[in-house]
Amino acid sequence: MFLTQESACVLVIDFQPRLFQVMDRKEELLNNAVKLLKGCHILGIPIVATEQYPKGLGSTLPEIKEFLNEKDTYAKMSFSAYPVIKQALREVDKKDVILLGIEAHICVYQTCRDLVQSGYKVFVPYECVSSRNPAHVQNALRLMDKMGAWITNVEAVLFDLLKTAEAKEFKEIAKLIK
Repeated sequence: MFLTQESACVLVIDFQPRLFQVMDRKEELLNNAVKLLKGCHILGIPIVATEQYPKGLGSTLPEIKEFLNEKDTYAKMSFSAYPVIKQALREVDKKDVILLGIEAHICVYQTCRDLVQSGYKVFVPYECVSSRNPAHVQNALRLMDKMGAWITNVEAVLFDLLKTAEAKEFKEIAKLIK
């Protein structure tokens, strides 16, 4: 499987302060998520985000929010983001979803399951998902892999989207990776 700029979008799940503060390897998680989002922003890939119960858990972290349009952020109460973002995905008309967020074994996992069952190809950069317990992350990644998601990494995603060093965005993307 491969990604193209024409077929891809990004779905960011619940990068909110009250959740983020208890995540395993949170600094690494945030750095990798920002790197991925910067790259996708450079490439013009649409980005959609969710917030789980924002009244209680807060709004999206500022480092993530800078890549989002307000209209592309959806509040949810369900653990799967799919019920609240399926119309947005139809509107961006993309069938490949780059999925990142927290918690890996709950909201990311259930969203992945719903996306795969609905015919989307899902790509999960492992460095861009986390949970409170690292064992839960590993379990979620295995389950998502078994259900048909592609477990990948930030660099693989960005260079797959680029396709060639001759792409006009190559130098900007290469700087992100260094």
